[in-house]
Amino acid sequence: MTKIVKQALMIAAAVSLLGAPLASAVETRDFRGDGDSSFGPEFALMYARWDAQGKSDAAGFTDCYEAEKHVWAYSAWVIRRCTR
Repeated sequence: MTKIVKQALMIAAAVSLLGAPLASAVETRDFRGDGDSSFGPEFALMYARWDAQGKSDAAGFTDCYEAEKHVWAYSAWVIRRCTR
């Protein structure tokens, strides 16, 4: 019985020691996209999103979401937050 308990404790310790660095190895980056258009804010925002997506795709990030955006009359910028 004690041999089984010792083995279980050793396995639990090994999993916790080896699993912690793997879980913290996630890389998070922000990509800013800028856009402007004389056709209005909708197009400026669309161009800003495309700019940020192009930058994140070029860097190899695929798991992304739009973290922040600011839109004015003829310009916009977007922050795209990505992890890998």
